[in-house]
Amino acid sequence: MKSMTGYGSIQIDSECGEISIEIKAVNHRFLDSQIKLPYELLALEDKIRKQIKEHVLRGKIDVSVHVEEKTNKKRVLTLDEELLDQYVSASKVINEKLGQETKLEISALLMDTTIAQVEEISNESWQQEERSILKGLTDALLSFNRMRENEGAYLQQDMMGWLDKLQHCCDEIEKLLPSLIGRYREKLDQRIRSFLNEEIEIDESRLLTEIAIFTEKMDVSEELVRLRAHCNQYMKYMLVKGEAIGRRLDFLVQEMNREVNTIGSKAPDTSIRQQVVEMKGYLEKLKEQVQNVE
Repeated sequence: MKSMTGYGSIQIDSECGEISIEIKAVNHRFLDSQIKLPYELLALEDKIRKQIKEHVLRGKIDVSVHVEEKTNKKRVLTLDEELLDQYVSASKVINEKLGQETKLEISALLMDTTIAQVEEISNESWQQEERSILKGLTDALLSFNRMRENEGAYLQQDMMGWLDKLQHCCDEIEKLLPSLIGRYREKLDQRIRSFLNEEIEIDESRLLTEIAIFTEKMDVSEELVRLRAHCNQYMKYMLVKGEAIGRRLDFLVQEMNREVNTIGSKAPDTSIRQQVVEMKGYLEKLKEQVQNVE
């Protein structure tokens, strides 16, 4: 089981420069990948996105690739000779019109970016770094997943604790159920005798009928069976590897909450209602934690 939150990073020292890859993730209902790349590596975006899908199933993933290029770049000066010729011709025309000789300042011409431009020669070896960049991304994703697995192990341990407490509450409710019938019979008998003369014999069959009706109304055995089944299924899902289980667990928490609500509505006894209150608290803890599971 993996948490949806995590972090991973790696640095690659290449001939072109130092490449840093950083991966961060937070909770999200689906897989949402945001990729930031320098201009030289934009062609790798689709491959990076595909590689993310192979390692991450759910969450908002931010992948940032930063390039620190080496300083020994080659630069070249390019001149727009045609435009320069037009400047020279224009200078001659101006001199003839003014009857004086004006010299063109070479330094001024070189500062004019429309005439002279210094360009960095694009390093074609970036294309040759594709394999090492994608391998570095794989290493960063593996580091990222190790962190998520470690956090997932803590989440699993915490949720197992809440599930055990839920099952303990089910045990307590089952212990309380038999005594409820006996207590209800005593209360019903006392109530009838308070309205009737004690010498009048109570219709035993009628009393048993009332007890049977009460027993049927407060019978929560089916709800307890389903609740236990949901707890067991929850535990099995937590052991599944290589799948996104967060939404399944979230669904099971909703189903467990429904069964607990039904038990609470049927329970006529404060001791059972107290157990229901405890179970609702445990389910709330599970609901909070399941939001972090991939």
